[in-house]
Order: sequence, then C-alpha cells, then structure tokens
Amino acid sequence: MMKKRSGAHVLVESLVNEGLTTIFGIPGVDTLSVYDAFLDHPSVRAINVRHEQSAVFMADGYYRATGNVGVALTSGGPGALNTLTAMGTAHNDSSAILHILNDNPAHVRAKGRGYFHDVRDQYGIFRPVIDFGYQATMPHEIPDSIRTAMTALKSRRPKPSLVEIGGDAFKIATDIAIGDKSSSHRRKASDEELGQIIDALSNSKKPIIWSGGGIVHADASEECIKFAERLNAPVITSQTGKGSIPFDHPLHVGNWSNEKPVREFIDDTDLVIILGSRLSYFPTGGWTLKFPGKVIQIDIDPAELGRNHPVHMGVVSDIKDALTRLNNHIVSKKIKFNTSERKPEIKALIDKIHTALGKPVEVDVLDQLRSALPHESIVFNDPTTIVFWMRSYWKTYLPRTWFVPSGFGTLGFALPSAIGAKVAKPDVPVVAMHGDAGVMFTIQDLMTAVEHNIPVILFVFNDQGYGVERRHQDHLYGRRSGVDIQSPDFVGLAKSFGAHGVRVDDLSKVGEAVSEVLNINKPSLIEVPCDFKHPGYGSFIDWSKQ
Repeated sequence: MMKKRSGAHVLVESLVNEGLTTIFGIPGVDTLSVYDAFLDHPSVRAINVRHEQSAVFMADGYYRATGNVGVALTSGGPGALNTLTAMGTAHNDSSAILHILNDNPAHVRAKGRGYFHDVRDQYGIFRPVIDFGYQATMPHEIPDSIRTAMTALKSRRPKPSLVEIGGDAFKIATDIAIGDKSSSHRRKASDEELGQIIDALSNSKKPIIWSGGGIVHADASEECIKFAERLNAPVITSQTGKGSIPFDHPLHVGNWSNEKPVREFIDDTDLVIILGSRLSYFPTGGWTLKFPGKVIQIDIDPAELGRNHPVHMGVVSDIKDALTRLNNHIVSKKIKFNTSERKPEIKALIDKIHTALGKPVEVDVLDQLRSALPHESIVFNDPTTIVFWMRSYWKTYLPRTWFVPSGFGTLGFALPSAIGAKVAKPDVPVVAMHGDAGVMFTIQDLMTAVEHNIPVILFVFNDQGYGVERRHQDHLYGRRSGVDIQSPDFVGLAKSFGAHGVRVDDLSKVGEAVSEVLNINKPSLIEVPCDFKHPGYGSFIDWSKQ
C-alpha cells in the first residue's frame, strides 16, 4: 500500500511518472496545494506566467519545438476562461497540450450560489477546443485521469486534452498507487493500402507531394524527404509544413501554391499525394486549388480525408509509420519508378517567382534576418504584416523551426510560445515576431522571461497600429477607423522589465541588431519602426504584368 498523501501530491506524482516535469501556470487559491507539492519534487520546474493564456501558449510552444506534450496548470473560473483563446489556437493548429485546471468543490459547483469563481458549466465551455477531457472529483481518480489523457495525446492527432479536478480532490488524502505510464495506440495503414499506393505510383510519371503540418508533428521529415527522392517528386508545403523538407533541397517547391506558375506546375501532374494536411483555406487560395489526376491522402485523422478536396484514396495512418514502410518496400523490392526528372524544372520555377518578386524592403529585411540567424533557430510568428511575407518567403531548413497560428490567426501568440520553446530548447536561438499592436496582448510575459532567465529575442515591427486591418480598410473603404493606435516606448518598457532593449531606425541594420543580441544572455526586445506593405492573402505577384 502507498502511504496516504493529498490529491495534490498524487497529481504531481502522476505528472512526474509521465515525464512531465515542466509546468506553465499561475498559482490560484485552489491550486496552492499543488504548488506546495512541487517543492517535494526537485525535478519539477514550475514557470510562473503573468497571464493564464500565456501558460497555454507556452505549453503550446514547448510542444511545437520538441514534439513533447506541453503542460499548463491554471485555477478555475476566470483563470480557466482566460485560456480559451490559447486553447483554441492549439486545437486549430494540432498542438498536444495537457491543460490541468481545478473546479469548485462538489457541494457548490455550478449551483449559482455565488461561491468563489463560480461557473455554470466550466468543463462544457472547453468542449469545442479539446479533443479529450476528464473530470476527476476524487483523489483516487487523478492517476487515471493523467494516464488516460496522455494516452489520448499520444494516440490521436495532436490536440489539447483537459483534466478538470474538483477542489476537494486536491485536499483529501488517499493511498492510491500511481500505476503504469500511458501508452500509445496510433492507427497504421494496412499492407494492402500501402500496396495500392505503390501501384498508383508505379503508373505515375509526374507525381507531386503536398507536405502538411502532420509531417512535422509526426517527426516524419526524414522519411518524407527519402520518399520524395525515390519518387523524384516535387514537394509543395503548406504554412505549417514549412521545414518538412529543407528550403535548399532541389525537390523543394515550398508554400508558393497561390502563384500562377506553381498552379500551372500542379496542373501538369498526374498524381498528388497529400501527407498530413487538411488543405486549409490560405495555401489553397480559398479552396480554389484543384488537383488533376489521382489524389491520395494519408492522415492520422479520418475526418480530414476528402474534407476539402475529393480523393481517390484516403488512408488513415500514422504518417511516419506509413512513409517508413513505403520506403522500406521500395528499397527491398528494388522498385524503379517511371517518373520524369523535375529538379531543373523546379529550379526554374522558383527562380521565376523570386525574379518576379524582386527585392522589396520586406524581402530585404527577411534576408537579413535569415542570414543572421542559424539554421536551427526557431521562429514564432504573430499574424503581423511582415509575417504574411514570411509564410511563403521565409527560408526554413529544419522541421519544428517555423510556427504561425495558421488557422486561428491569434494575436499575442508569438512571445509566450517562443518562451515555452526556449525553455524546451535553451541552446537554440528562439525568436518571436510581433507587430506593435499584437505584442500588447501578451507583452506582460516578457517579465516571465526575465524572471526565469529565458533569453528569447522579441521583434516588434512598429507601424503604429493594426497594420493588417489598416490594409483592409484602405482597400475596402478608402478610410480608416480604429486601426491607427499609439504605441508605448517599447525599448523603455523592455528595460523596465529588466530585458535588453534596442531600437533599429535603419531597416538596412536589422540583421546587425540580431547578430548583436544573439550573444546577450537575457531576453531582448528589438523595435523596428516600419511601414511595410501587406502582400495579400493569395498571389504575391501580379503575373499579368510579368
């Protein structure tokens, strides 16, 4: 029999048993017992944030940078509801988050009696932004809640899991044993399905691979590259698939699928293999992209098969397992495909796009940043103007190094997510790209980075307003309302937090500023006054003028 201890201690033991020793959160009156239990477990690192949504954003960044589950701990009521935006972002972008929160004791929960932090249906509020949830009301349920949540996180498409623990459960003593760790049960393609894919490839002369975020999430980039090389197949990536194949690989086409020459390139294919992508709105030009010939889609989530484009064959499978077995079959059977040489064609295609794009100031700034940052640097992006250039132009060499809230478009995402990533990968440069408006949503957590000595680099591209919305207003209405705002002294603000702050007034010196702060072992803010032009959501280039 285990000795009796509180449910709070059982929770911490359950997390440590799963290897979950980095926790992002804020102590609340009902979770103080958990923070007390942390003190009995030296392996646990609790990162105290300044806003609850940042706890989930940091857990999200931790996951994105490593593929390991990120953990957030928040109190109930307002603390819990403050996380909904971040939970929605993680859900939309397929991030594996374990969010633990408390609810009120059973005798007052959701009864409307005016008890502290009373919420009518706290768990129900989270249903749209979680894939799995567990409500534990007694301490003996806690080990199973964590184990089951982790099994779901390991076995399904990455999505947030929620464990809600009633306030009584933290205080009641129990002798429950923690038990075994979670397990993984990911679906795998059958041999017959993989054989049908090989048959389709054998009849193809010009296949194309569409590589999505699922390749990155599954750590299947190496397998994807080998597969492409054996097929001699060009690789188009979605926004979230950036880095699944290196920018400088001769089969890399990248996220240029809204440009006319790439559309024509796609029109000349006879088979498209969609790997871990839902074919979302932006990379398909509002779902105007159509694939000729056969379409094969492989995804861990059966709901995505054929959702946004008709497919001839849909396969539910762990992507890494499917590609590994396909590659092994091709090698063992010494299969030679009758595919055309595409590398010179790809080079000509990319050269044509870059020549037409030219060297606007936005591209020059990105070239400076790319030259200054090592290839392994991790970049988190808010939906600010310069990032809309980056979604296609940024040169990504490695998986898990470029992130954007692609579906939710969440302002305030980049800084706390970058902090979470830097906690996970302290030896890798981590950068957050923000506008002056969006950074104000979460800039308070620059103090978190200072307090915990997490040396992230925060860029603030300051155009004195909501630049993306300003572009829309100018285009749609020809006048402005609410988009021009006043900014604080960002450098002074950074210094007041204890961070390093510098302002770069010369856009030709942005790269130099990055090189300088890379060697400063403290959080750094680089403010860049600018007046960047938005490239639009579809084609960057007016091809009628080329």
